[in-house]
Amino acid sequence: MAIRKQVERDLAKILFVNDNVSQKEIAERLKVTEKTVSKWVKEGGWEKLKISLLVTKDHQLTGLYDQLQSAINEIKTRPVVRDIPNFMLKPIKLKDSCGDEKLEYPKVNPEDYPILIGNFPNSKDTDMISKLTTAIKRLETETNIGETITVAKNLILFIRSIDAKFANQLTSYCDAFIKQKMTDGTK
Repeated sequence: MAIRKQVERDLAKILFVNDNVSQKEIAERLKVTEKTVSKWVKEGGWEKLKISLLVTKDHQLTGLYDQLQSAINEIKTRPVVRDIPNFMLKPIKLKDSCGDEKLEYPKVNPEDYPILIGNFPNSKDTDMISKLTTAIKRLETETNIGETITVAKNLILFIRSIDAKFANQLTSYCDAFIKQKMTDGTK
């Protein structure tokens, strides 16, 4: 009996925090009193949690893609720096035919020297890009109970515009499906 209550509470939390479902509707869907749902909201600090969950999976993905693009752009636009020895960059005192001294820089062809910093990824850049793409792939491929709820919610809203009575029946089935997924751990 305690496991069932915990599952109901967990589902209520997801519906309240992630899907912005009213306490009244949660109570009706879970067949508990509004007072119970209100107590869960207060005890669990769900209002604060709802506000703090502005960082959704989509926001995280957008941020990761932005970071990846920023890194790639920085690498592409990075100026190429050649490994020219310092003594080649300093002027040399020369005397002309009249004996006057003048400073002259040695003629340097930068292409003759290896690239010190270039517009290609170094090992640090490659490591960062690898970590970003791994995080993106993980976020894009993993699904959780919250996403199952989102899909069910969108389906119910779509059906409701066509057949309200069937949408109510479908809501019951979706709720039962989600409770089952949460109970058996196949999130």
